[in-house]
Order: sequence, then structure tokens, then C-alpha cells
Amino acid sequence: MSNKDFSDCAVGVGVAVQGTIRAPGMVRIDGEFSGDITSGASVIISESAVVRADIRARDLIVAGNFNGTANVRRQVRYSATARVDAVCVGDALVMEAGAIVRGTFSRASQAQ
Repeated sequence: MSNKDFSDCAVGVGVAVQGTIRAPGMVRIDGEFSGDITSGASVIISESAVVRADIRARDLIVAGNFNGTANVRRQVRYSATARVDAVCVGDALVMEAGAIVRGTFSRASQAQ
């Protein structure tokens, strides 16, 4: 087995973690997380999640509660159940009706 077989990371429902996550693959949070997340792929904050973090990733998908900052290379997506208080930078923002958002979004090309 290679290291690529274990490149994703998940924090399950009912789990509370504080610290730093660095993953070459996807990071999915279903529980509670506080700290820093760096992902080579997507960070997914599920509907049941509560996240207070500084995030760096390719994409960010938020369906739960997110408070912090995010610097993504591609797309930030807020689903209808998202509750966000954050400053985000990326190439594109997709927001579904029903999402509650406080904060800002800047295009990466305009943020510099």
C-alpha cells in the first residue's frame, strides 16, 4: 500500500478536535474542529459540523457552521444549510438560497 491510499482525513460526528490538519487529499469535518486545515484537495464541512479554522485548500464546500478564514485556489461553495462568518478568497463563489453568510468573499486575482 502506498501513502496515496491514506491521503484523505475525516473528523466524525461526535468527535471534537483542536489543532492542525495537513492532508494531501480531501478533509471532511462532520464533528467539531478548531485550528488550521491545509488540504491538497477539498475541505468539506458537513451539515452537522462546527468549524472554527483557518483553511487553505483547492476547494471549500460548506453545509454546516464555519467561522474563520479560507484561502482556496478554486471554488468556495455554500449550501442552503451553511452558516458562515468568514473571510474567504478564491476564484469563484457559489451560494445556494438559504445560506446565511456574514463576512466577505474576494476573487483571488483581486485580493492581491
